[in-house]
Amino acid sequence: MTTLPLAVVVFSVMTAACSAVPARDPARDREAIASVTAQTQAAENAGSVEQMRVHFADDLVLLAPNTPAVIGADSVAAAMHSFFGAFGVEIQYTSEEIIVSGDWAFDRGTYRQTLTPKKGGAPMIENGKYLWLYRRSPDGVWKQSRVIWNSSDPLPSGGV
Repeated sequence: MTTLPLAVVVFSVMTAACSAVPARDPARDREAIASVTAQTQAAENAGSVEQMRVHFADDLVLLAPNTPAVIGADSVAAAMHSFFGAFGVEIQYTSEEIIVSGDWAFDRGTYRQTLTPKKGGAPMIENGKYLWLYRRSPDGVWKQSRVIWNSSDPLPSGGV
């Protein structure tokens, strides 16, 4: 009659193993991603690459306007250090859509930013849109994997 106790042990082990894997909760995932966006906004406004860096996936790809792609978290951090050295930033992100599908998600929205050149000159105001792709890391934390944005402002006269 060792079959019954063995079945109880197997069932207990299986139940414990299943409970160790966190259940997917799309609402909680969307909240976590919205929190990363808010933290990124605060970090940009503070000019803090260190605060931004915690949200970077190691293979992050930054697709900024009018520049080549920047690949890898360390390279993106270096590019952001350079950017914050040149500009004071005031930015406001407004998320319009956060979609989660398994271990991937995206946040699509708009932004308004004022860039103030640190060497002097008039502040530049820009309105634009963004699309940030996230990947869930093995520890369950959402990391920015692909960051894309561009201006929504019209081209200066004479542009297409």
